[in-house]
Amino acid sequence: MTILDALKADHDEFKGMLKTILTTKDGGKRRQLFGEFKTKLTAHSRAEEKAFYRPLEKTEEGKAEALEGTVEHEIVDRLLADLAAARQPESQKWTARCSVLQELLEHHIEEEENDFFKTARKLFDRTVLEKMGKDFTSEKSKVGASTHSAIAAE
Repeated sequence: MTILDALKADHDEFKGMLKTILTTKDGGKRRQLFGEFKTKLTAHSRAEEKAFYRPLEKTEEGKAEALEGTVEHEIVDRLLADLAAARQPESQKWTARCSVLQELLEHHIEEEENDFFKTARKLFDRTVLEKMGKDFTSEKSKVGASTHSAIAAE
């Protein structure tokens, strides 16, 4: 599996998870779903930065995209932290903030899948993309494990 396949699979999962979170009315259930979403998205973002953005950033053609993607991840991280800290996930304010997160992620995913993937296909052959996919999966499980332990410690 190439990194592009792995990223696309995660993106599809995240879109579905956010839709479920936003349609869930029960605050406790919403908090639980959001916690799982935050853990998975954070692991995805850190692994993507290391296995996908770093190699792109080392190229003339991919550098601007990689830097922009990293900045978008930082903005998403801030929103995730705000949402995780909120006391009432069933409130309209929380829902509005989560809707903005959904819009940002959809924009980021669309841009990544249309532009970044196209650039990556030009710059890297299938063998390299497959190695990046393995690196991504490995890094995601490492980061995911540390993310889970941080949650367990809270």
